[in-house]
Amino acid sequence: MSVKLILAAAWIAGWIHVLWFTPEGGPSVAEFLADVFQSDGGRVDPLVFAVFNLLGLWPLIMLVVLVQDDQGRWKAWPFAVSALVLGNTALYVYLFLRRPQEGKVPERTRLVRFAESKVLALLVLVSTIALFAQGLFQGSPEAYRRAYETNAFVSFMSVDFLLFSVAFAAVLPDDLRRRGRSMSGLHWLPALVPALGAAAYLLFRPPLTDHRGDLPTAPEALERP
Repeated sequence: MSVKLILAAAWIAGWIHVLWFTPEGGPSVAEFLADVFQSDGGRVDPLVFAVFNLLGLWPLIMLVVLVQDDQGRWKAWPFAVSALVLGNTALYVYLFLRRPQEGKVPERTRLVRFAESKVLALLVLVSTIALFAQGLFQGSPEAYRRAYETNAFVSFMSVDFLLFSVAFAAVLPDDLRRRGRSMSGLHWLPALVPALGAAAYLLFRPPLTDHRGDLPTAPEALERP
């Protein structure tokens, strides 16, 4: 099955859940956001709070992985940044339009150098670990389940979080090819631990390969006549 078919299936499944299985009632989005930003932080379970904030890190993670893409007039960064407001909708539009990169090494623009910064990667990883720790040690899975079943926004953001994980897994092989690596069993590990695995990958991924000829060829390229 092609990557785009997997993305389409995940995206459609997510929207089916949102449109037909999202709970009715509960606090409005405005009320939920007001509770999230309360200074005392006691109105929202820490696990719900952690997932909400991880949705702010996911677009940055995807930007750091996708900014090296060469898609002609299509640029990744507007879609990744808009995901902060629109969720996965804008990001998935880009992924549907995106061509396989076949290991092409990007020009070292300022934005690419920013994305390759290990200082940035370390900050993302530390922030992700802190949010996971807060959610897992201070939060309650049972409280999250109740919120998921009664709060439409928590249900929606849970689906959004999972769709970011699918999107990262879809672009991971291209990023590795740019670094002279081929996908293997171990290389899928970052995609198996949502957000935390992706953040760790940014810190420990190899540097970009300097010579285009040394890069593995994408499977899609081998099928061309």
